Amino acid sequence: MENQFKYKNLFTIFIMFGVVLAISLNAKEFLASSSSFLSVFRPLFLGCVIAFILNIMVSLWEKIYFPKSKNKFVLKSRRAICILLSFLSIILILYLIFMLVVPQLIKSMSVFTDKFPELYDDLRSRTIELSSAIPGLQEKLLSSDKTGQEAIQKILKTASLWTNSIFNIIGSVFTLIANFVMAAILSIYIVGSREKLGRQFDKLFKKIIPNKFLKKIYYVLEIANSTFASFFAGQFIEAIILGSLCALGLFIFGFPYAAMIGSVVGLTALIPLIGAYIGGLFGFFMILTQSSLKAFLFIIFLTVLQQIEGNVIYPKVVGGSVGLPGIWVLASIIIGGGLAGIVGVFFSVPIAATLYKILKQYVNKDSGCKLEEKKN
Repeated sequence: MENQFKYKNLFTIFIMFGVVLAISLNAKEFLASSSSFLSVFRPLFLGCVIAFILNIMVSLWEKIYFPKSKNKFVLKSRRAICILLSFLSIILILYLIFMLVVPQLIKSMSVFTDKFPELYDDLRSRTIELSSAIPGLQEKLLSSDKTGQEAIQKILKTASLWTNSIFNIIGSVFTLIANFVMAAILSIYIVGSREKLGRQFDKLFKKIIPNKFLKKIYYVLEIANSTFASFFAGQFIEAIILGSLCALGLFIFGFPYAAMIGSVVGLTALIPLIGAYIGGLFGFFMILTQSSLKAFLFIIFLTVLQQIEGNVIYPKVVGGSVGLPGIWVLASIIIGGGLAGIVGVFFSVPIAATLYKILKQYVNKDSGCKLEEKKN
């Protein structure tokens, strides 16, 4: 009987592995065919994501806002005030970043536009000098008689062609804003009535799901909840560390726009591993308005910093916070990015960590470590 039960479990695992493998191999087609259907539920999904992140901040504020008070007004107003404080905290952080980055960005773009012809001509002449060792390349470069002014005129002409689709861009922006507003409102309702929603779903699940399986479902959900919460907290801490190190390093080595670039790198670092490179591209063009040499030195500096962050800081801070070994953090990001782009990169780590913990419990079950079940 025991062997039969074991073979049944192995058969179930084999079937599940086959289904997952089939979906993985055809992920692009599967996602493409379901994208139009899923777009209807996008605000709902986004609202749940915002609610999850908002709930973390609300829980922190509830520990600060008179946690031991028995006052009726405090008890009744605690949730609403903590939700308001959480949104105000997010808005304040975004405002500070906006005020720090945007004025410097406008100034830098103005300087970059003025200096672009000079930078282009200088880069072209240096490239021609260095290309003398490569037969044929120097001749092709010399045959191109574009000056920097002609190059920027061509860029502006290309940019003017993009204005033909300006209405489509505006429409997409308004759709995005509308979806975000609806999602934010939904998240407030979810967080504000989380206990009531929890009781309602609990009653529903108990009616349609056998108690034995319901306990395991609750256990998996508990792991997923703690893992995702730890991931978002760890990712936020990691972004602060990287942004601070970048700004400090730029300041020490005398790079321009140290605070602004550090803020952008920290903000984009919320995207696991590759986000810092996105911020680095921004920093490169900003520093290029001051010095082409410093711009290339900045790339070297950021590459070294990113290697330290990717191999030491990120696996320790984020990997440790979700209980996932560093090698699986990197593997999950590669797979998630290949399947679903930036969204896959962002959510692949907590999903992989949840699966890792569940499989670890299952594998250790034969060694006397039983799958813990949440008690009602």
